[in-house]
Amino acid sequence: MLISAKDNPKIKHYKKLCSGRKYRAEQGLFAAEGLRNVLDLIALDGIEVESVFVTEEAIEKYRGRLPVERIEQLGEGRVFRVTEAVAEKMSEVGQTQGAFAVVKAFHRELTAEAVRADGKYLVLDDLQDPGNLGTLLRTSAAVGMDGVILSNNTVDLYNPKVVRSAMASMSCVKVFIENDFSRVTDILHSVGVRTCAAVVRGGKDLRSADFSGGCAVVIGNEGRGLPDEHADMCSEKLTIHMNGSMDSLNAAIAGTIFLWEMGKR
Repeated sequence: MLISAKDNPKIKHYKKLCSGRKYRAEQGLFAAEGLRNVLDLIALDGIEVESVFVTEEAIEKYRGRLPVERIEQLGEGRVFRVTEAVAEKMSEVGQTQGAFAVVKAFHRELTAEAVRADGKYLVLDDLQDPGNLGTLLRTSAAVGMDGVILSNNTVDLYNPKVVRSAMASMSCVKVFIENDFSRVTDILHSVGVRTCAAVVRGGKDLRSADFSGGCAVVIGNEGRGLPDEHADMCSEKLTIHMNGSMDSLNAAIAGTIFLWEMGKR
């Protein structure tokens, strides 16, 4: 089926998934853009691609260079050809690759049964920048974290910027969403996972931290850090020692340092 009308209901549905967090949550779906992302999603276990939109030009341009046959094997009921003009309408980036997908949400519910007592976790509390979330998802996958927990109104996992920057990482690390921070700490503590609050000052030096056994690092908001009441709910507070006049780091950089320290021990 060829879609040539920009106001086609399927195109409107895709655009609403791009722009609306509430709509994504209601539908249990998210939008993905980029040929590599779409091909990766089709190939991933546990990920269900509902539909794909692709231009004929994209298929022919990358045939032989990328496994575009994955799209063709989905069948006509799930694959829709779109014109270049429609692809430009759908795109959230400056230069479209002509491939898009609607995908079922895949995050997990945080329960005690889902948490490993000896696991290593990253908890994000009110993190707001999609780029920071993407960076920390990729880093978590790279160092072998057992899970990432998004809490307290952290930026949407399915924000298009997050999806574009960290789609491959999402298949390598479990992602949980639990907005109630007190419930996050209660569940982790109930199975013996210690929580380590990252604070700018006043915590134990990160270099001497004990990351043996189950533990979770908690990173707060980019501008405000962790609320005091949330830091007080954690098992301990840790601070990155900094030289000279430096007194703080970007949330993604600080989180990466914590993850590296936790992952290597």
